[in-house]
Amino acid sequence: MLVSLALQMIALIASIVLDNKVKLEVKDMSFEQDIKKLRMGQGMTQQELADQVHVSRQTVSTWETGKNYPSLDVLRSLSLLFDISFEKIMFGEEIDMKDKRISVAESIDKDVSLKQRYKKVAIIFGSMLLLLIAWVVTLTIGYQKGINTIDRLNPFLQYQVAYTKMPDDKEINPNNQKNHGYWTRWFSDNEMGTDWHKLTLTTGINPGVKNPYVMAYHKGSYVKIARIVPGSSVSQVMKSNVSAVNRLVYSKNKENLSLNMGPTKTLKHKIHYSRAIQELVVE
Repeated sequence: MLVSLALQMIALIASIVLDNKVKLEVKDMSFEQDIKKLRMGQGMTQQELADQVHVSRQTVSTWETGKNYPSLDVLRSLSLLFDISFEKIMFGEEIDMKDKRISVAESIDKDVSLKQRYKKVAIIFGSMLLLLIAWVVTLTIGYQKGINTIDRLNPFLQYQVAYTKMPDDKEINPNNQKNHGYWTRWFSDNEMGTDWHKLTLTTGINPGVKNPYVMAYHKGSYVKIARIVPGSSVSQVMKSNVSAVNRLVYSKNKENLSLNMGPTKTLKHKIHYSRAIQELVVE
């Protein structure tokens, strides 16, 4: 009886050890063992499995010997074929779907948040760019059209001192109902006679200055201040420039003029001019 009891104890211990060994082997089972077990569980040969997933028999053999590993596409085909989850066949265990859903939700929320942030930044920069373009276009049009209020605010323009011959008192009289004392003339900005501006301003009647000229401090078409000065205070070269532009615009006598323009071109529709208008001989 003791012998029988001892034999039963040995058998029980052996079964426990064997069961633990099997569990350990299953737990530690690698992909090559998993795929072989799945194949044999379905009663399939290596060739039959290869045909199902569109690979060669040798490829299946390398999987089962641990020499190779299938691609993600083939792993998906295997998961469908054996009706097990992709995570289980890839990692050997199931992934907690709750955690997976949370992770995916967090990832989606993060992506949406980033996209919204990028969209806001893009809108801000786009708006700033449009405002900058509109500002530059406004400044350009203002300069080309001679709009003094725009030129006054134009940071790209510099103040200059320009001269012209003063018109007669009738034209500059503030009581003139036609122009209310505002008059327009071409002004010379430099003694080289290569920079000109058509300015509109008011000075009032000449207080008695001999041979009067007008000196204007301007930025583009905006005149900040203007003074009536005697001709004796203006250089002879500047007087020559003023004489040249006045004869070009207001007189038919074009003799003694050096013009850097075509014979058909005029200053009629211009506000600014940056080419030479000079007298050949400065008298």
